[in-house]
Amino acid sequence: MKNINTPEELYEELDKLSKEHSVSHFYVPGKGTFTLAYEEREKTVQEEMEEDDELREMINESRKEYREGKYRTTDEIIESLYKEDSNE
Repeated sequence: MKNINTPEELYEELDKLSKEHSVSHFYVPGKGTFTLAYEEREKTVQEEMEEDDELREMINESRKEYREGKYRTTDEIIESLYKEDSNE
């Protein structure tokens, strides 16, 4: 277990965290032991759209159809599923 004595040492330990090295155990004199776990920040929908052409196309198409009134409400979808189950 690593001893952390200065803020700089703590920053160095934080910089080392990554997907491969995601947990750090350290001791701060006078405070105790700590376990620090790295969690990757989740991407926003906008960031995912910028990275994925297929996703961007799907979302843009969905938005266009919504503006054109080509959508069904949740109630309409549930009702249609209920009708399908009743017919079987």
